[in-house]
Amino acid sequence: MALTEPTPPDLTELVTQARRGLRRDIAALEAALDDAELYLPLRSPIAGAPEGEAIALDRELEIVPHLLRDAEGQGYAALFTRPELVEAVANELGWKTDGDELSVCSLPARVACELSLGVIDEESVFGLVLDAGQASELLLRRSELASIVAGRAVPLVGYLADLPPLDDEQVLLAEPSDPPPPAFVSALERCLAETPEITTYRLARTFNPERDLEPHLTLRLGSADGADRRALAARVIGAVGELVPPPGYIDIVFDDA
Repeated sequence: MALTEPTPPDLTELVTQARRGLRRDIAALEAALDDAELYLPLRSPIAGAPEGEAIALDRELEIVPHLLRDAEGQGYAALFTRPELVEAVANELGWKTDGDELSVCSLPARVACELSLGVIDEESVFGLVLDAGQASELLLRRSELASIVAGRAVPLVGYLADLPPLDDEQVLLAEPSDPPPPAFVSALERCLAETPEITTYRLARTFNPERDLEPHLTLRLGSADGADRRALAARVIGAVGELVPPPGYIDIVFDDA
C-alpha cells in the first residue's frame, strides 16, 4: 500500500484566523510551525548559500533581512507565509538584495520565528509582522512571539477588542482574591450614585480562557431603556480608570433587559 505524504498546513489560512486573537487560534498557528515554512526577504545574500539551493541549518549563518518601518520610523521584522506575498511589499518599498533582484529565503517556520525574536529589541525593532500588506497581515509583539516560539499560545489582546463574544466562549468566575482597593470602590459607588441611568451593578473577578491573560475585574451593569451604553461605560471608566487594581483593566458588560 502506497503511503502519501501529509499535506503541509496552510499557514496563510491559520495566520488569517489568528487575526481574531483568540487563544485557540494562536494555538492552531503555533502547532503548525514545525510542519511549515516561512519566507524572509533578504537585504544581503547569505554567504555560502547558492541561490535556489537548500542548505542544512547545522552551521552558523549570517542572515540580514529587510525590516518594515511604520510612520514613526519604528522597525518590525517581516515574514511571509507564501513567497508570492513578498512581491507586493517588495515592489512598493523597493526592496533589493545588495542592489540586485530581491532574494527570498525559506526557513522552517519555527526557526524563522526564533530568528525574528532575536532581532526584536523593543528599542529599534518592536515586533513581527506576518504577511504585511495582505488580508492575512498579523502583528505580534515581542512577548506574544516569545510565547509562541516557546510553544505557549496566548490571546492577542490588541485584536480582541473588535471581536464580539462568541456563542461557545465561557467566562469563568475566578477564585476569590483580595477585595478591590477602597479608593476604587469609593470612586465606583460615587459614580454610580450620580448616574441614575445605571439601575443595577455587580462587580466580579472573571477569566475568559480564550481572551484573557489573567483574571481581572468585570463590572456588569443594568441600564434604563434607551440609555446610551457607550457613554455610560465611558463615564464609569473615567471615574475609576486610574484606580483599577492589577492587571490594570476592567471589563464593563451591560446585561440585556
